[in-house]
This record gives sequence, structure tokens and C-alpha cells, in this order.
Amino acid sequence: MLTEKSFSAGSACPRLEKGTLRHYSMRFCPFAQRSRLVLVHKKIPHETVNVDLKQKPDWLLAKSPKGKVPCIEINGKTMIESLVICEYLDEAYEPKNLLFSKDPWKKAEQKILIEQSSEILGPFYSLLRSNDGDKEAAEKLRDFLHRFEKNLKGDFYGGDHPDAVDYMIWPWYERLGVLSELRDFDFSETEFPHLTGWCKRMASDETVKAIMFDDKTHVAYASSSLNGTPNYDIGLD
Repeated sequence: MLTEKSFSAGSACPRLEKGTLRHYSMRFCPFAQRSRLVLVHKKIPHETVNVDLKQKPDWLLAKSPKGKVPCIEINGKTMIESLVICEYLDEAYEPKNLLFSKDPWKKAEQKILIEQSSEILGPFYSLLRSNDGDKEAAEKLRDFLHRFEKNLKGDFYGGDHPDAVDYMIWPWYERLGVLSELRDFDFSETEFPHLTGWCKRMASDETVKAIMFDDKTHVAYASSSLNGTPNYDIGLD
């Protein structure tokens, strides 16, 4: 069984058996969490290799040219980009249990929401990296959350159960506690009743529970990363 600890520069790439699906990841990467959620939800047999993104092993660059995760590999072929990987996994494995809609129009609507969700990245990380609390970034993040509050029409974006939209956007909501703890960002039930309710339901989802970290762990990782010494192996000692 492969270790969960991160492989760094100078390490040898673990041998990959023919026919085995491998997921190159980093435990705290929100983009890699997307594909991990799909792998878990669809119960796809796979193995995970976590990598050190600060001191990357050379072999990662041979598989993922920009040295990014997630990346998947099987039978000598590799694939990068989280959304591309997630859509491939959804279609290639357990097609009766699809996260993306079979209906072309509905699928397009899902992709639009997922694309729009990427607007959280700028203000989220600007606020996280600011030492004195970036008020402009906080306001942009709040505006973004209000828009997604209005887009939520049921218990989940997928209706009465999570679908591709829910799982693709969840990683950043799981990390909002980091902003609350480190940057005093207020994500309140009073201001965001629908989103906070959705977060509680998502946190109770079996797929999410299988791989999520609590606020304390996320804060510990974020703090180490902000200090320039990211601890990818928190909790594994």
C-alpha cells in the first residue's frame, strides 16, 4: 500500500501496475479534491500518490508538464486539468451514476455554474494572503457568495442530492473557515442562510465526509503555507 506522505524532489516514482488508475494529488489542493470527490463518489478503484508541490519530483513534470495536480495516469497515458479529469471519470466509470447530466442543455448549465464559481479564486486568495485583511477582496468575496446564494434553488445545486456542480465548488467552501479564523471573514447564517445550510448538508454527505479536513487542520496547513514552509503531511506523523 502506498504511503499518504508526499513524494518530493529526489524520490523515485512508485511502480504503477498495468491497468491501475493512479491519481497524483496533494492532500490540501482544492483542485485535486475535486477529482478525489468524483473517485470516491463513483467508487472508482484507484491509488493515490501525493506530491510535494514546493519541491516537485522530476517525474511529476514528465506526467504533468506544469507540475500541477491533479493528474491521472493509466496504461502509460496521463491526463491533467481538474474539470477535464472529473468529466472523463464521470463518463468512463459507472455511467449509470452520472454527476454531469446526460441532457446537453442541463450539462451546459452545470458547466456555466462551475465556470462562474472560479471567480471565487481571486478574492479568496487575495484575502488569505493579506496580512491586514484586504477589505476590497473581502467585499468581492462577499458579492460572489451573495450571487451563489441566489443560484441555490434547492437543498443542493443538483436538486435533492449533490451533482457535479456541488462537488466541483465544494472545496473552497470547505476552506472558508480558514478565512474566518485567520482573516476574520464573517460567513454567517444570518447573511447567507441558503449557503450555510448547503454547507452543513454537504459536510454530512458521505462522499465529502470520506475525504474532508476539519477547520483546525485546514488552518494549520494554510498557516504553514503562508509562512513559506507548507506542511503537506500534517496529521501523518
